[in-house]
Amino acid sequence: MTVRTQPSRKLAPWQESLREARQVAKMALGQETSTVMAERNSGIYRGVIIGHTRDYIVQQIGKQPAAVIHSKNLFHAPAAEFPWPEVGHAVSIHYAGSHAIAREIRERVREQGLSR
Repeated sequence: MTVRTQPSRKLAPWQESLREARQVAKMALGQETSTVMAERNSGIYRGVIIGHTRDYIVQQIGKQPAAVIHSKNLFHAPAAEFPWPEVGHAVSIHYAGSHAIAREIRERVREQGLSR
């Protein structure tokens, strides 16, 4: 009896990069981490950047072990500037017209004695 095995399928570069992005999330947040792809047509995502792969940015969202994966090719910046948010920075990423725009989140400092 001859047993035939399936030839191992080589992943396309983008598929390998996406697999790596999911692994980054699991390494940073734990094996139970859920990951989702960012909604490109609209959406705002706030959280800390936990990693990069060749093609993707991985961002922690919420307080649960969850991450969103952003495609780097949707960010636009001048060639001389690093166009992606850096690991460890808290950022807000929003989508408009199928482009991603990242802005650093600055903590609000409340002064004592101020009230509404």
